[in-house]
Amino acid sequence: MFKKPAVLKNPDFLKLYLAGLTSELGSFITDTAMMLFVFALSNQDKTYLGISRAFFLLCYTLGSLVGGPIGLVFRKKNILIFSELFRIPLIISLIFIHNIYFVMVANGLIGLFTGIYNPSRQTLINELVPENEIKDANSLFGTTMAVLHLGGPLLGATLYNYFHGMVQVLSLDLLSYILGIVLLMKITSTHHLTSPQNISEIKGSKNNSMFEDFIEGFKYVRSRPDLNAMLIFTLMVGFCVGMLIPLLFPFIVEVLGKSEQEYGINISLFGLGGILGGWLSNSLNRHFLASKLFLMGIIAEAVLMPIWIRTTNFNLNCFVIFIWGLMVFIRIPSQLNYISAHVPKEYMTRVYSFLDLVFVVPNITAGLIVALIGNKLSTFQILNYTSLFFILLVVVGLTTNGTRSLLSK
Repeated sequence: MFKKPAVLKNPDFLKLYLAGLTSELGSFITDTAMMLFVFALSNQDKTYLGISRAFFLLCYTLGSLVGGPIGLVFRKKNILIFSELFRIPLIISLIFIHNIYFVMVANGLIGLFTGIYNPSRQTLINELVPENEIKDANSLFGTTMAVLHLGGPLLGATLYNYFHGMVQVLSLDLLSYILGIVLLMKITSTHHLTSPQNISEIKGSKNNSMFEDFIEGFKYVRSRPDLNAMLIFTLMVGFCVGMLIPLLFPFIVEVLGKSEQEYGINISLFGLGGILGGWLSNSLNRHFLASKLFLMGIIAEAVLMPIWIRTTNFNLNCFVIFIWGLMVFIRIPSQLNYISAHVPKEYMTRVYSFLDLVFVVPNITAGLIVALIGNKLSTFQILNYTSLFFILLVVVGLTTNGTRSLLSK
């Protein structure tokens, strides 16, 4: 029923895929356990959850902004390897030091190198894979992210709950980084996708300062109404998800009356839906426009969020978040496919960086808002207001010229 994707026959892409799989699995496990760890260290104070999430994402954003220009100057394989190497001592330090402020700072620095890693990883796909296989590669990575959403949180919550601490979780994360480095070092070649007329332009871009490169990328995005619309919708999702993530565990505890184990199960069912969505995305993108699939996913997420919040039966709540995951992982590969098809290669790294930026900056803002109001309103109230705001933003966004331009592609 599920045949091996042809793109995995490319040996260098296979190594990149496995490196991303092992490294990101460790990150998903640790990220889930870290939220539980900070909540425990802070005596269940939601303020610290908001601050920790905001600081992590601030560092992640800085890394992403730097990662785009760096990817134009240095070999992307080397960037990925060094990003893994710099995260290793931070993971080791967290095994021994459990001061809550140190934990939040170290976790933020891990986010910095994760941000540097991601734009180069995504762009390297386009250097390893022929153009006719890029859609398959993007869909496969989308499915992989869904698998990580399934396995990572469940393992993270289970290990934290079973061992009552972070040592075993961090040790597994450390091993995943080491395996990622070994696989990345074995990537031997890439083919250049740039045409001769673009080489001088890209060389000139390499001589730009990072600020100039950022401005150049910003001007390009601003000149494209379709990309503007896509990034604005991503911003909306980023804000609402940013409100949800630090409050997810308190929601499971306060509203559903469950514990760490059910928290892991709930997130994992989101990932299970994502696996199905990632698989469906590969077929859907062959028959429907990527722009329409992207917008369908955005609308579905806006509708599902308030339904999920109001579903207080745990089993039904898990079913709703399963459907939510399915729609998210139809949307994400469609978004990547749209960019791959409609953005020139010389701007692709910068567009991916902006994509991360407009998702993460509202995440940071949301985390700070949670830190400010987390102990003044109930978890349900905060999430309820957020879901209504999400619907309003999407309705307004659908009426813009940028959305019409996006649908016309």
